[in-house]
Amino acid sequence: MHIDITVPGSELIVKREPHEDLYVSIRDAFDAARRQLQTFVRKQRGDVKQHESQPQGHVVRLFPENDYGFIGTPDGREIYFHRNSIKNNDFDKLTTGMEVRFVEEQGTEGPQASAVIPVGIV
Repeated sequence: MHIDITVPGSELIVKREPHEDLYVSIRDAFDAARRQLQTFVRKQRGDVKQHESQPQGHVVRLFPENDYGFIGTPDGREIYFHRNSIKNNDFDKLTTGMEVRFVEEQGTEGPQASAVIPVGIV
């Protein structure tokens, strides 16, 4: 699945591995495109400060069969993340306890992590 969106001064590209269920492939690709557009709009508005470092946490629970997990934060919260939020398609390399950097945003059902980057995966 490949979605290419042209926005003022930039281009947003979503690439996802196909899923056996076409509906799931389309839904996940458009969910990822929506998150990228939301991030782009926040940056355009100045809502996202570019110089702040990303928060860090660690993977506390993984549900690989359902493509999601939770990140534990230093302040004791748990933040949901989906397979599509993991940079470089590294979801299958995640393990419980692994340190990650992420961007937190408000999802429809509470806080969620986007742009999750595992620390130490080469």
